[in-house]
Amino acid sequence: MGTTKHNIRRLKRLLAMLKENRYPNYPRFLAEMKRQDIAGAYNLSARTLLRDIAFLKNEYRAPIEYDHERRGYFLTDPDWSADIPLLEDSEMRAAVLGARLAENLMPAPVKQEMRAAVDTLLAVNDKGMDEQTALLSLVALGSRAQVDEKVFRIVFDAWQKHRCVKIVYAPVAGPATARLIEPQALAFYEGNWYIKAISRTKDGKGIPKEKRRAAALALHRVRSAEGTTVAFEPDQSIIDAVNRREIFDFPQVKDIRLRLGAEARKFIGEEFDITEEKHDGEYSIVRIASAPAYRIVNYVLVEGGDAQLLNHPELAAEVVKRARGAIDAQKKR
Repeated sequence: MGTTKHNIRRLKRLLAMLKENRYPNYPRFLAEMKRQDIAGAYNLSARTLLRDIAFLKNEYRAPIEYDHERRGYFLTDPDWSADIPLLEDSEMRAAVLGARLAENLMPAPVKQEMRAAVDTLLAVNDKGMDEQTALLSLVALGSRAQVDEKVFRIVFDAWQKHRCVKIVYAPVAGPATARLIEPQALAFYEGNWYIKAISRTKDGKGIPKEKRRAAALALHRVRSAEGTTVAFEPDQSIIDAVNRREIFDFPQVKDIRLRLGAEARKFIGEEFDITEEKHDGEYSIVRIASAPAYRIVNYVLVEGGDAQLLNHPELAAEVVKRARGAIDAQKKR
């Protein structure tokens, strides 16, 4: 197989999925390539993926195997890397910008590593980034709550290496407790870092799959952390849920319809994924496939009459209840 520019891009994407433990197979890889294609019309055959796998194994000695349980390919050596040709200018720009944004989100010492990665990319790029100076002014605000640097490093490394970690966790209410957890996923959500984790028994044994429950733990509430050599298997269902922004186990409401005025319509796209929109005079009728109940209630309250629920009367009743509570509280001042 010749390594044309198109093939190189495809190989890089395949390697990225392998490095991210996403177990690519034909449907997953095709969906990923279509997502990367602006027109969304990308196409490739199952044979092409098999040829790419064979090419990486033969030409680069990639330690790729197939996991029948997860129905996808994986690297038997997560530290393996391939000497793929250097980035193109557009890829260099995207990589540098992504790293610059990420370094602002990451606590130290990972932040310093991000900075070093940016410096390395710029050093090996002949043209530098002078033309893109304005783009580098982008700023990503960091975590609202302070995360202990040592804790973040230990949890971050354990997550990368699929190792359990011992933590002391202080919940909002109640005493701090020692736990042995599987850090299945790390998520930066609404200004804070969270671990989507499964707890192990005190002696390190795993909990039966039917009894396993993933919990979202705030990283800034972890008082101490200690790495272990106890390995765990990534749970793809948990990872997929986090990628869908389902961080917490809040009750989900499906098929929500709202009538919105001009002001409410401006910002709803930043809060929810709109699946349908119709116009009714000066109003917009939007449909949301699924969202946590509390977020819908909060949104309607914040919009102060410019957003109206057209279904789910239980949510409308909660809006009225909370609005009346706020009014009564203000009258008592």
